[in-house]
Amino acid sequence: MTPAPSRRRGDTGAQVTERPTSRWRATATGGGRGAADRVRLSHAQARTTLRLALVFIATAALAGAAGSARWLPLHLFLAGGVMLAISGVSLMLTVTWSAAPAPADRWAAAQRWLVAGGAAGIAVGRHAELGDGVIGVAATAYLAGLVLLGALLLVTVRRAVERRFDPAVAAYLAALAFGTTGVVLGAWMAIGSPSISMRSAHVTINLLGLVGLVVGGTLPFFASTVGRTRMAPHASARRLVLSLSWQTVTLLLAGLALSADAAALAGIGLGGYALGVLAVLGSLPRPTRRQLQWAGPRLLALWAGGLWWATAVAATAVDAAADRLVFGDRWLVVLVVAGYAQILWGSLAYLLPMLRGGGHERLAEGVATTRSWPGLAAANVAGLGAATGRPPIFTAVAIAAWVLDSAWRAARVGTARAARPTEEPT
Repeated sequence: MTPAPSRRRGDTGAQVTERPTSRWRATATGGGRGAADRVRLSHAQARTTLRLALVFIATAALAGAAGSARWLPLHLFLAGGVMLAISGVSLMLTVTWSAAPAPADRWAAAQRWLVAGGAAGIAVGRHAELGDGVIGVAATAYLAGLVLLGALLLVTVRRAVERRFDPAVAAYLAALAFGTTGVVLGAWMAIGSPSISMRSAHVTINLLGLVGLVVGGTLPFFASTVGRTRMAPHASARRLVLSLSWQTVTLLLAGLALSADAAALAGIGLGGYALGVLAVLGSLPRPTRRQLQWAGPRLLALWAGGLWWATAVAATAVDAAADRLVFGDRWLVVLVVAGYAQILWGSLAYLLPMLRGGGHERLAEGVATTRSWPGLAAANVAGLGAATGRPPIFTAVAIAAWVLDSAWRAARVGTARAARPTEEPT
């Protein structure tokens, strides 16, 4: 008997239906298509990767609190924490959504440590001024981690039983293609003499390509999982692919225009990308009162983070058209903190309890623990403070409150696999 994702909702393996399929019975206990152990294996791989991601996120918070140069906490959070979360979750979702076998543990581990080692090496090498050789080796390892992730995703989806989630995988592969370019630009900047145009292209490609396309490809499916509802009827594969194509083309235009110091074209490209973000949000299922009662701040964080994402990109489009610095301090903080970090926070608030397992009671206990209205408020207060130009201490206090609340809740839930309770004999 082969587990397959429910056709009623996009799920991460927590909600599955059993369907007798003799065609796959011969491979049900092995590593073949539709393997019965695919969910267990992919969840175990994701748990390990997310533990490492949380280490980078915590380190980024400490670096920011210590007053380090802004690039260091941003690099640790984005290149380390967010990219590791993307690595683990994208593979897990591809396996569970597509009913495909999980990749071998050795390949998942190699990909995880290449990204982690590369991100840490670049951070330490640049911060401690260890020389171009260290940065070059670390960047190469990081680049290899991105390429390996793309290969694992491609192999996994090609072995899939269900193909309706291919638009999400296409978004992941497009994001990694942009990410390889962004890594090369970043390494060149660290070793050589960076220019403003190169810096703008590097930041834009990484933020909106490597991270943004992953977020945009995942949200239409994942929002239905968090809200325990069907996907939106209008979120067809055709519409999702068109949205991805639009964002890819507009981002390519923006990146090339920024490299060539073509201010007007850069503004047009970024403005078009912002419209693409709104199209992604339009593909999400509309939350009902019942879903808000269940998901609460987790679901609202996805919507609020998406709106901050669109706002930051639209404001940056205006800056680019006016030949001002792209993603300067204000809108960079808004995008990273109120946008991406808030979406990641809402996602982990669902994923950590689900990956912990332990039965329905432990799952209910976990999602209750991560249901944080104060955390949601702090995230959006931080975004509002940055967007309106409040004194930095205003935003810093809101971020600190958010981090402390989140750390306390994450520690209570934990990342270890909980044993499923056994029934007492009657």
